[in-house]
Amino acid sequence: MKRGLRLANKKQKTTEQAPPKPKATRTSRYATAPQAVPAEAVAEEETDELDEASTGWQQTTVKMAGLTKLVTVVVWIMVVAGPLLGFFAVAVASSSQAPTTTGKQGGTGSAPSATGPSGFAELYVAAYLAAGEGTEEDLLPYYSEPVTLANEPGSRSASNVVTVAAQQAEKGYWSVTVAARISAKDKAGKMKDRGMHYYRVGVQVSGTPEAGGTIDPSKAAEGPASPAASDPAPSPAQSSPAAQASPQPSGSAPAPAHRGPAALYAATSLPAEVNAPAAAEHGDLAYGSDRGVSADNPVTDTVSRFLAAYLTGQGELNRYVSPGLQVAAITPAPYESTLLTGVRDDQPADNDDADAVPEDGTQRHVLVSVSATTGGQDYLLSYALTLTTRDGRWEVASFDTAPALSPDQTGPVADKAGPAPDASSDES
Repeated sequence: MKRGLRLANKKQKTTEQAPPKPKATRTSRYATAPQAVPAEAVAEEETDELDEASTGWQQTTVKMAGLTKLVTVVVWIMVVAGPLLGFFAVAVASSSQAPTTTGKQGGTGSAPSATGPSGFAELYVAAYLAAGEGTEEDLLPYYSEPVTLANEPGSRSASNVVTVAAQQAEKGYWSVTVAARISAKDKAGKMKDRGMHYYRVGVQVSGTPEAGGTIDPSKAAEGPASPAASDPAPSPAQSSPAAQASPQPSGSAPAPAHRGPAALYAATSLPAEVNAPAAAEHGDLAYGSDRGVSADNPVTDTVSRFLAAYLTGQGELNRYVSPGLQVAAITPAPYESTLLTGVRDDQPADNDDADAVPEDGTQRHVLVSVSATTGGQDYLLSYALTLTTRDGRWEVASFDTAPALSPDQTGPVADKAGPAPDASSDES
């Protein structure tokens, strides 16, 4: 009995310890056999897991949902801000178009240039002064009306022809005053200098603002411009063959095709002789009264020696200039000798230390007068210079581009004693 019980217990323990055997299943003969995973793939997967763990960028469902919400919020912000941005864009476009509209109402977006009309007037005055009986056709390229001249051709000639004033009388219509030095024959037939004369000319222009006209270059590039829309009505001078062949003045060459048509210039009358423009007095300068010339003054000594080397080539120029100033003597030397005649500076009039050299780095602005001699003749010159001190002496630091003006100056004013323009001339 005990033996049977022991066998039963032993059998029970054996049954409890033995693991259950898996059930046999039938597999298809066509099933793919399991393959071993490569070591590189395992390493890559482990690396990805490590990267995600270290950076925190794990694409979990919760985080993807947060990203979706963020995108949704951004989209709604853009939807709400869209009308505001559109309104802002319209406002900016309107403000930027306002000046353009104003410019078009005035005929052009840029200010007309006086260069073309001025050059044309200079050529016209020179041709007019040289013309005479039998050579009236020389004026046709400038003035298309028939004229009859009574003077002998070549009895006058012009030199130094230059424009001294030019202003618009109307859009595309200029009043130009030209100065010319006249030589004319006397009763004996000899040419004599008659001095400077002034002539006023009316010049009508058809062209772009660069040529002095009013044609819009952008409209001209699209097609032929209508005279009624872009320019004043053409005068007979403009439509004549002579006007079509009018000379182009220097500095006003025909614009390229994409910038508009070639400019046309036509005088509206013969030149009118007028008075010289009003003389004017310059504003106050930043220099005091003339301190005179003293050989013991260090400023006078430096300036005198510097100008002598600069104008005559005598002496070492670099000895009197500050380091960094690039200057060379005039070649060939225009003068034989120089003499300093006056010195004005920007120091107070009661400066008692004018003859002493101050500490290094001190600047002084001077306006000096010098008499330069050549061929037995003395010629006065003026130079505005900036001086600076270095090593106990004055040196020229720079040639000033112009004499310094006083901060309180009011600009040029008309000289009441000078001539005034002839306001009675209305022929132009």
